Amino acid sequence: MTHSVLVVDDEPVVRSFLVRVLEQAGYAAQAATNGREALQRLDESLYGVLLTDIKMDQLDGVQLLAQARTRYPDMAVILLTGHATVQSAVEALRLGAHDYLLKPAKNEDVLNAVASGLEARARQRRTARLEQAAGEMLRVMQDDLDTDPRDTPVISCGSLQIDPEAFRATLDGEPLNLTPTEFRLLTAFAREPGTALDYVRLVQLACGYTCTRQEAREIIGTHVLNLRKKVGVAPKQPLYVESVRGVGYRLVP
Repeated sequence: MTHSVLVVDDEPVVRSFLVRVLEQAGYAAQAATNGREALQRLDESLYGVLLTDIKMDQLDGVQLLAQARTRYPDMAVILLTGHATVQSAVEALRLGAHDYLLKPAKNEDVLNAVASGLEARARQRRTARLEQAAGEMLRVMQDDLDTDPRDTPVISCGSLQIDPEAFRATLDGEPLNLTPTEFRLLTAFAREPGTALDYVRLVQLACGYTCTRQEAREIIGTHVLNLRKKVGVAPKQPLYVESVRGVGYRLVP
């Protein structure tokens, strides 16, 4: 598997050098000239590591680190600086930086930091999957205790009617042509109308497996878009699947 690294530096020579070093080591390296461009690239593609300079105009490396960690908590962030201070190092580590390198950094130091960041990211993802799987098993066990499979009631939410046993959903009396995943997703929303359900839980309920939060956000976003088209309602109207920024989605009852 080829890992992607985003290099952010406003110095063209440094930027080109880092990209070349990473590509020669087998990484898929991309570059951004400043923090704002980096955020745009992070929204467009998945990266395992963010390698960024600290001192930049508009949005510096520490500010970029803070926003990147909030949006993509399992991505490793490595900071580069030619003006190191104890205060900047402490602040970087406090905000979740994986490593802190001084310019000019040696090739092996950059590659070791990137490899270490990817290894830490992989451990974090494995731990998250285990925790999610354990939580899902507990929920399934509890559901088995609380639910009689012979008595599955019809779920009503306004003009929406869902019969889980018959795998049938109607809106205003008209049947909805849903895929199995869309049906399970709509059922999850209808069971808890008005409640914000996080991305990971929605993937578990609709798709039947666990994944990281970043993966879940992309997976469930596609299904929500398709579901909105089939339910055929608009924002601020009943039964709209509303996005909850940074959390997930909810069905507005």
